[in-house]
Amino acid sequence: MEWGQVFPLAPAAFKTGWLTALFGGMLILWVGLFFFLSHMINGAAAAEIALRQGMLTARGGFYGRDIPLGQVDVAGAMRLNLGAGGPKGLKWRTNGVGLPGLAAGWYRLVDGEKALVFVTDKARAVYVPTRLGYALVVSPADPDGFLSALRQAEPSPTAAPGD
Repeated sequence: MEWGQVFPLAPAAFKTGWLTALFGGMLILWVGLFFFLSHMINGAAAAEIALRQGMLTARGGFYGRDIPLGQVDVAGAMRLNLGAGGPKGLKWRTNGVGLPGLAAGWYRLVDGEKALVFVTDKARAVYVPTRLGYALVVSPADPDGFLSALRQAEPSPTAAPGD
């Protein structure tokens, strides 16, 4: 097969190097955003809830606090079913992650209270009020065991208020 005469295109009237740089920059931003969000979601999904050395520790992703047990209102701690609504349900996410099956970060509850939230199962949620201006809402694998351990935990005599 013979192609005959081949005529090349005339040079473009404008340079396209800036377009290549723009798309390259956008690609770098998207890849960075992907890794940032992956780290944030995986960290939040693998949150730690622990009672140790007179502290209630809740950490996951970029969020977390070490709360002295002396600042926890143990008598007000209770189980919640966040799927059923109520005054302690999650209303607004002010800073955090909200995905199906995962809520982590700072939220406002229906009653207006500020809360640090690490919830993966709405039916297993536990509400823990503090004297620090916010509550903790978590979903441990064994909510009743967590509440029992919280009620039996001794505050550390050296624990100072704060995070």
